[in-house]
Amino acid sequence: MKEADHVDVGVPNNHYPITYTGRYGPQLRRSIGVVVPTLMNPFFPKLLSGVAETLQPAGYYTEVFNAELDAMDLDHLLTRFVPAVQKGLILCAPKVTTRIVAEMAQTTALPYVLTDQADDIPGAARISVDDTAGAGQVVDHLVGLGHKRFAIVCPPQLPFNMATRYRGYLDALARHGIPSKAVTYVSAPLTRAAGEAAAAQVVRLPSITAIIAIDDDLAIGLLKGLARLGKRVPQDYSVAGYDNTDLAAYVTPELTTVNQPVMALGHAVAACILAQIAGQTPALPAPLPVQLQIRNSTARAKFD
Repeated sequence: MKEADHVDVGVPNNHYPITYTGRYGPQLRRSIGVVVPTLMNPFFPKLLSGVAETLQPAGYYTEVFNAELDAMDLDHLLTRFVPAVQKGLILCAPKVTTRIVAEMAQTTALPYVLTDQADDIPGAARISVDDTAGAGQVVDHLVGLGHKRFAIVCPPQLPFNMATRYRGYLDALARHGIPSKAVTYVSAPLTRAAGEAAAAQVVRLPSITAIIAIDDDLAIGLLKGLARLGKRVPQDYSVAGYDNTDLAAYVTPELTTVNQPVMALGHAVAACILAQIAGQTPALPAPLPVQLQIRNSTARAKFD
């Protein structure tokens, strides 16, 4: 029996797939690179599913570069992963996007598209969701429940979409007449463990009744941290997240959060890159709509 053809693209373990064999060898020449900041946040595997649903019927396949694991090996992406075999690139990661685009401008005309997590590149094709509206929905809901003092939990350096979201929270609070002194920023990285640790800071703040976490991972960590400190949600604190990841409906209490159309975002960025590959100017959609999902982690404010 003839040994199957084997193609090794020479990539480390956090690039997928690593090898192609037999009849899958031609796929190597029809792959789209996707650069994500992490695979630990459930948002990004779901986004990749949406991308694949659109690419595969068109005969293209995804190859993933995990920027979190390979932050020190970006040169590998720039020298081999990008120009060698990919037909296009979908950039979803902050911090590395600007360098990748600058390098491509010098070495290759590879088509690319940004999601709203990527750095702000003027003139680049970008598909985004309406984070300003989503932030406003969170604030409208909490103010409608009578909350007057807020903690916003997020990291000090925000990717493009979260910076938009953060400004949306502040603008909506101002629109409701909530003074800036009634809003406290609590710094925490984008992990559940950081959210759990941030709970200790929140409970030391006077008169806070509502906690806005900039994503679901932080919110879920906060729920655990507050419970460990003997605080009840939503009786003592209302907690709201953002993303509506799969875990949001399975924690106790179920998390009030903003549903992002993650699959639709994946479909849209994939359609955009396919249009560029075909030599067309992609029709970029308006920011994709979001919707607040009200669950049991928010309730009317109670004051002593």
